[in-house]
Amino acid sequence: MMKEKTAGLGRTAPRSHGVFSLAPMPDIMPALPLFAQLRRFTLAVIAVAEFAGVLYTDAPSRAFCTGGGACKRPAGRYNGASAWHLCFSWRGDTEMVRRTLLSVVLVLVIGGLVVWAFGAAGQGNAKDKELFDEADRFVEILRLVQKQYVQEVETKALFRDAIDGMLRGLDPFSNYIPEDELSEFNKSTRGKFGGIGIQIGMRRGLLAVISPLEDTPAYRAGVLAGDLIVEIDGKSTDGIRLDEAVKILTGEAGTKVTIKVRHMTGGIEEITITRAIIEVHTVKGARRDENSEWVYMLDEEKKIGYVRVTSFVENSVIDLREALDSLQEAGVKALILDLRFDPGGILKTAVEMADLFLSEGAIVKTKGRTTPYWEATATKAGTRPYCPMVVLVNQFSASASEIVSGALQDHHRAIIIGERTFGKGSVQNVIPLRGEKSALKLTTSKYYMPSGRNIHRDEEMKDDDEWGVVPDIVVPMTPVEYVGIIRARQAADVIHNDNGRKPNGEPPKTDEPKKDEPGPETPKPEPPSPGSEKKGDDSALPTGALDAAAEETPAQPVVDRQLQRALDVLRSMDVIEKYLKKAA
Repeated sequence: MMKEKTAGLGRTAPRSHGVFSLAPMPDIMPALPLFAQLRRFTLAVIAVAEFAGVLYTDAPSRAFCTGGGACKRPAGRYNGASAWHLCFSWRGDTEMVRRTLLSVVLVLVIGGLVVWAFGAAGQGNAKDKELFDEADRFVEILRLVQKQYVQEVETKALFRDAIDGMLRGLDPFSNYIPEDELSEFNKSTRGKFGGIGIQIGMRRGLLAVISPLEDTPAYRAGVLAGDLIVEIDGKSTDGIRLDEAVKILTGEAGTKVTIKVRHMTGGIEEITITRAIIEVHTVKGARRDENSEWVYMLDEEKKIGYVRVTSFVENSVIDLREALDSLQEAGVKALILDLRFDPGGILKTAVEMADLFLSEGAIVKTKGRTTPYWEATATKAGTRPYCPMVVLVNQFSASASEIVSGALQDHHRAIIIGERTFGKGSVQNVIPLRGEKSALKLTTSKYYMPSGRNIHRDEEMKDDDEWGVVPDIVVPMTPVEYVGIIRARQAADVIHNDNGRKPNGEPPKTDEPKKDEPGPETPKPEPPSPGSEKKGDDSALPTGALDAAAEETPAQPVVDRQLQRALDVLRSMDVIEKYLKKAA
């Protein structure tokens, strides 16, 4: 096509003065596809360049048109071809034509680029106009607030609030992660951070140690469950917020921090601890043995194993493999995977966990408005040996928990027992912003189960709509019962460090309590929110019912009826198999 259009120029031309014209461009110019506009502009420039370089002999008068090949019109007249075309012919002095057309090339390049830019912008001008109009309105309001608001406000704070408000209007899971919160967010997803290795919480307004983590600097230094932290680096913790304490206690591995604690015995001890890389383990068993190790075999007689996962972080699958290996060595014949109160976490971890129990087929699929279709499939390599399996879920099981339980349910690999899950079927991408000091966590797609169902619950959905993972066996429980389960878990999480003695047997250094400091006490633990182990990820999960029920929880242990039903189902498996074999 290019050769056809330029062939009319030949390699000879008459002496002439150039006659060229840019045909009038009607309003439909911006409507042309961008590629077509660029193509026609390029042809025009090529034509003029070749025209300027080949005029050196006499020849019959010729003409050229970018709109349709060699022009047949008389020289110097428009032929009214297409929307944008260039027609020219020549007679006269060759040198003058050369100089003229070299200037024309420059004019065409500059002018064409301007026209092209306006034309390209015109293709999306409706949305762009709306964007710029709203941006102008936003800037106008911002300036008015800065100038006329009753109190002086920081511009940075105004922009931060505006960003938060914009994202809050999208969904509960999209949010801006500022610089001062990004490191905490990364800790929650990676499961590793620099610190001393303790779980802390506020008890009656006092900063308390819930439990030291096993084999960490705090554990080795003799920090005990129930200790009250009264000072950090010489500063009183009176009135300190929990997030402030976390920031002070965590830090780069190898650095030191000094804490003063009051033991439950009343003695006060000052402990200097060297920070190290702490790994948060999210895979736990039914109880701890006398050595504070997790016990995964729940029923020794029937060989029923029990593993609970509190969140999905980078090392969750590694820890789960280790737990399953120990169960396999002990001769496990059935398994309970407890995903209750698990708010979710990393999508990749959920896929890998489901792949442990599936040998083929889809695990999860994701689709978005601008993100490409993606599907994760199970592989035979690494699949655990088959045994009957139950997965426990409740209304606080969300996101990655729903991917695992939904995939195992669709493939009939496990029986799901409990209550309908939360219904969070959306995927958030963490997008680093400029300088990677802050990030945007944005919902970019929804995920679908192997059967094709999307379990996401939109705000307008009702209970009779399809959302969440619906258990095969529904066992409803009250908030009071759930709080009892949480408190039992808290008690199991506590690592007792030899009644206040350090691991090497040395008794702790104690002082008499000061009069102005609170005396020893054993406050009643407050139930943590289900999402507290994974800050900033799925924080929209509801906790109000549990908080309200905490005051009503009876002192006696609560029977975990969902766990009991799982045990009953698995215990009856061998009986059912006998009857099925006989019937066959």
